[in-house]
Amino acid sequence: MDASADADADAGGRTEQTHPSGGFPGMPRPRRRTVLTAGAVVVVLGAELVVVVPHAGRAAGELSHARFAWLLPALACEMVSMMMFARLQRHALGVDGLRVGLGSSVAMVFAGNAVGATLPGGSLAAITYRAYRMRSWGASVSQIGFAHAATGVLGTIALVLLAGVAHLLAGDSSRILPAALRIAALCALTSGALALFRRPAVLRRPVHALFRLVHRLRRGAVGRTSADGALTQLAAMRTSPRFWGYGLGFALSNWGADFACLLAVCHAVGARPTSSTALFAYVAAMTAASAMPLLPAGIGTVDAALVPTLHHGGVPTGAATAADLLYRTITPGLVAVAGWILLIRQRRRPARPEQPYDPGSGPRADPAGSPAPGTIGTA
Repeated sequence: MDASADADADAGGRTEQTHPSGGFPGMPRPRRRTVLTAGAVVVVLGAELVVVVPHAGRAAGELSHARFAWLLPALACEMVSMMMFARLQRHALGVDGLRVGLGSSVAMVFAGNAVGATLPGGSLAAITYRAYRMRSWGASVSQIGFAHAATGVLGTIALVLLAGVAHLLAGDSSRILPAALRIAALCALTSGALALFRRPAVLRRPVHALFRLVHRLRRGAVGRTSADGALTQLAAMRTSPRFWGYGLGFALSNWGADFACLLAVCHAVGARPTSSTALFAYVAAMTAASAMPLLPAGIGTVDAALVPTLHHGGVPTGAATAADLLYRTITPGLVAVAGWILLIRQRRRPARPEQPYDPGSGPRADPAGSPAPGTIGTA
């Protein structure tokens, strides 16, 4: 009698642990997360189809006569763009001695783009995923924050430079001075922030307040220790002009290769925009996507900027729409598919035991087990 009751209790306890209450009864928690994620992907992709389908009818003629031989150069340019962004992220992480294999960095960028292109949250979801991957490699909170900040600053400067080039190609030199002033303002703000980070005493109080907010469910000592550690790590970071020069080169290569992808798909549908028109359209599309970072893959905003700008530059509406559809098929379409494949492979790969990093043992190695290349970007 007692043994039977104990067995029933044990069975009930096991059932309660295996099938937690709430949400989807009888479904394990990992499977529930998979179902919710898949549902979110279906909803977002459905919304993208609703936006794209009305334009597809007008572009059907151009797409039926498209010269798909141009798609191979377009795909190659997009691959170069993704690799340059991966090198930029890897470059920024190398400031404090963290060495990451290029393959690992490329996989992170593809998977992050897939997350940002298909899940609600857009760029914020992609940044969160990349931060998670960097953390798994042993990067500190300060390294992750610096990498994202430096990547954002360099990417913005590179995009402003491309806008200046577009004005030069169009013969409008009056817009060069405002572009130069924006770049100078960004450089001044970045220099001021770096100088401030080297004075942790000035930042200690606001950073402690921020960490107390983040760790409000923990004890105060934990938050205070984390804040002091983050300030110490930031103060120890040193960047040289060479670091910013190489980083700007990677950022320009990233945007430039992506722009070349757009030019290739324009030629594929028979559109012949001038270099300035295509560059204006590209900068407008990327600026619009940056202005609405929570939209997955800039849904609606990129197309609303790209197609009218191309049409204003003399490209017929049907051809401009067809070029936009092909461009968006490659990025984020094919890029997202490749990213999700890599992400699924990462989740199925068995976890490797992490090795603690000893500051006196030199730069960290890539946890993925690949040979770690030389550290770049260190002062």
